[in-house]
Amino acid sequence: MTILAGTGELARAEDPLSAKILSACRVPPRAAYGEIRKPSPESKKGYPFILAATRFKFTGDYDRAIEQIDQAIKADPANPRFYSERGIARGANHQFREAVEDLDHAISLDPGSSVAFLERGVLYAGMSEFGHAIEDYDEAIKLFPANARGYLLRGIVYRDKREYDRAIEDFDQSIKLDPLCPSGFNARGFTYDLKGQRDRATADYDRAIELDSDPGNAFAFLRRATSFQAKRDYDRAIQDLGQALKLEPRNARALNHRCFIRAIAGAFDSALADCNEALLIRPRDPSLLDSRALAYLRKGSLGDSLADYDKVLHINARRPLSLYGRGLVKRRKGDIAESEVDIATALAILPAVADYMTQYGIK
Repeated sequence: MTILAGTGELARAEDPLSAKILSACRVPPRAAYGEIRKPSPESKKGYPFILAATRFKFTGDYDRAIEQIDQAIKADPANPRFYSERGIARGANHQFREAVEDLDHAISLDPGSSVAFLERGVLYAGMSEFGHAIEDYDEAIKLFPANARGYLLRGIVYRDKREYDRAIEDFDQSIKLDPLCPSGFNARGFTYDLKGQRDRATADYDRAIELDSDPGNAFAFLRRATSFQAKRDYDRAIQDLGQALKLEPRNARALNHRCFIRAIAGAFDSALADCNEALLIRPRDPSLLDSRALAYLRKGSLGDSLADYDKVLHINARRPLSLYGRGLVKRRKGDIAESEVDIATALAILPAVADYMTQYGIK
């Protein structure tokens, strides 16, 4: 909920440090992908499709990204990185099982790829299969020990499990390896918040903002907006998201994020306008429907909120935030028994779900 974590989302250019560190902010070093293969004529034909897919991923148009990667795989069906890329896109498109199959295939083609294990771990974490996620992050760190991103992602899983001290240990290691990446500070700050250590949390958010002092692209504005959101500085978060949308007007992710923040801040009509605009771009995206359901819940439009949560859970019945939100709606509508079922199911899937919702003033 507080960082954007996929390798396919990394936005900073590769630099000398990238040869030594697998960062959460920079393009992974070549060695982190496993076997270094000489580019084949088939792969050279596929890479333009991968570049085209990357542009679509940044704006949240994952269907078109997947179409481009399909073409890359047709050009070179033996390239493990192409399957990893499609797995990332399918995961972002909420096609988790298909995405896992792609990463399984990528790993079978190149079992030395730390990046592939990281990406499969992200998918397992997204499905709340925390044991499998930790196993993959452990293997990714084993394959590439200077793995700031691996420690960050494993810390997020421990946080989801409410093992906050273990999470902070991993975030500390991620920051030690890669002290110029804001993501580690954001993640650790949010965990301090959950522990009630507000001063430490604020210091981490401030450092994350300093590191993103001059965003150069829409993704960096999105990341810095996360820091301002965590500090409860909603006006500046919304300003940054507005800047991201000036650069990429059809960025459904930025619209979704602004919808969510405006809903938290009480600007319900503006929040709903953002969510509705995002849903014109991606009509069945459960993340967008979840944010709109939250905006309706905060506004007190319980029937509309329940309808959206039902739509989300029809797409993904094990989405814990939506289950918890629907449980709150049912409680406010007086359906206590059904409310308790939804909330208990959400807590069983994601132990920290109530803590997360409380941080945003949702109880």
